[in-house]
Amino acid sequence: MKFSIGGRTFDTAAATKVAACRGINLPSHDMASDPDLRFEDVLYRTAKGAFFVHEHAAGKPVNGARPVVTDEARELSPDEAAAWIIDREAAVIDPTGLPEERSTPFS
Repeated sequence: MKFSIGGRTFDTAAATKVAACRGINLPSHDMASDPDLRFEDVLYRTAKGAFFVHEHAAGKPVNGARPVVTDEARELSPDEAAAWIIDREAAVIDPTGLPEERSTPFS
């Protein structure tokens, strides 16, 4: 999938997967309108060393309406990418290009 961020094109097919996290946010019992949200967020590194995250989510409203799918992307600095991995408790696939002090625990 290709994304345009700040006038530059980022392509998930041409980039290297660095880390990923996925999950399900189930509707809460006290909010009948909450959607059943399934997500997969993947951090990528381009051949030139830029990082970007692709956030994919599919929400299925509890009232039986059609699923709502979103695909968004944003560019991250190497420090932001390392922090994203920690914050999301993401599974690291390839730590190449991350700051040394932050990439060691994931290796």
